[in-house]
Amino acid sequence: MVTKPQTTGAPPVPFTDDYVCPDPEPRDMIQSPTINKSGYFVAHHFAARPDTLVRAPCVLNFDPYNMNNRVEPDLLVAFGVEAASILPRNGYIIWEVGKPPDFVMEVASETTHRRDTGFKRDLYASLGIAEYWRVDPTGGDFYGYALAGDRLVGDEYQAIDLTTEADGMIWGYSPALDLCPCWHPAWDWDVDDETNLRFYDRKTGRYLCDFLLVEEALAAAEERIRQLEAQLRSEQS
Repeated sequence: MVTKPQTTGAPPVPFTDDYVCPDPEPRDMIQSPTINKSGYFVAHHFAARPDTLVRAPCVLNFDPYNMNNRVEPDLLVAFGVEAASILPRNGYIIWEVGKPPDFVMEVASETTHRRDTGFKRDLYASLGIAEYWRVDPTGGDFYGYALAGDRLVGDEYQAIDLTTEADGMIWGYSPALDLCPCWHPAWDWDVDDETNLRFYDRKTGRYLCDFLLVEEALAAAEERIRQLEAQLRSEQS
């Protein structure tokens, strides 16, 4: 059952200009690769937009009468906001920003999956969050499914259509992000801190790229070229 913020009676709890939200709770080893990589991919994608906030994870305060009423989405995206003014708070305070985030995602774990599919789903709908996605790195051990997305219609969530490809990939389209979250069983979540969730950009025809890996590959290629050039010079001398 969701306890909605109080709207009458006592005034909101005041907080000073230097109020800082508490740090998000540590995530477990199953969740962390997906949270960290997804946050990096999406943040880099929107990095040129100062009106966009991307945080993974992020404290979300939703009750001005009780600052202890808060949740911690594993990925939060908000458009049309002053990101620079939100960052010092160390969290997203809905009534201060003036709007709810546009997109949230939760990553399943043994201790959080029931709350993700029950309490949090109801709460996010009541707060007016346009999209709520869930991903289970195990492929369904916790949620019973690998990927799911909901779009707010009126005051209730309706499931976003997903496609399952012949090779096992599951994907859907996120209108909020204008991206396609994709889950694939071959993208091993439990190998080398990788994740089996990626985001596909239909405009470019590519997945959002892990530029750190690209830079490492380019550096390795450049080093190999230097070695070959040195070898060629040695053979010619």
